[in-house]
Amino acid sequence: MQYENAKDILPASLLEEVQKYAEGKVIYIPKQGKTKGWGEASGYREKLNKRNALISSRYASGASIMELAEEYYLSPESVKKIVYGKKKDLPEYSPTAYSAQQYSDAGIGEEWVRIYLEKNSLDMPDDPAYFLSELVKIPLRLIDGDNGPSAGADMTAFSDVPLILKYEDHRFSVLCGREQLVMLRAERKNAHPAFIFVRNEEYDHYLSNFGKQFIKTYSGE
Repeated sequence: MQYENAKDILPASLLEEVQKYAEGKVIYIPKQGKTKGWGEASGYREKLNKRNALISSRYASGASIMELAEEYYLSPESVKKIVYGKKKDLPEYSPTAYSAQQYSDAGIGEEWVRIYLEKNSLDMPDDPAYFLSELVKIPLRLIDGDNGPSAGADMTAFSDVPLILKYEDHRFSVLCGREQLVMLRAERKNAHPAFIFVRNEEYDHYLSNFGKQFIKTYSGE
């Protein structure tokens, strides 16, 4: 994601007003006008709604949570949200942890992840190979990555956008957000919201060693 310095964009008088409310913070400014939510034009959201309805129907007919998780490549926690949760209208997408939490709570966190990766010119990992966790909060010390700032990085400009991670070979690595991870560590943050793609054959290990405690840690802020 490309960040801009407000002093290079806003008139001085407007910048002074913004500083009264959000000095030192990274803020998301939505486009004017009502735009279609991601997935509405392509039909992907409708596809997810149909999938979730099918999951609920299968569960009502006797399929177990784990059976459905394995069949649809979702974490058991995401399946539980689909079958137990109430339908709700989702807010417009924004690159924030709050928006990601709304999607995750509705059981379609992968839709938020798809648009975020798409906007960063990245593809979703191959679905059959991975489970996608719900939004969790992960200790940054567990993530592989450079601890030092990169040349030219604006160390004051980190945001609350979730990290997108992979869990393979019993290690956490960054799929999207490497620069942000450096900034978070420079700000001495201990943990941060994240979506995690977990290799199928390692999911049991992930869940027993990390997943349950991550799930309990993050419920939105």
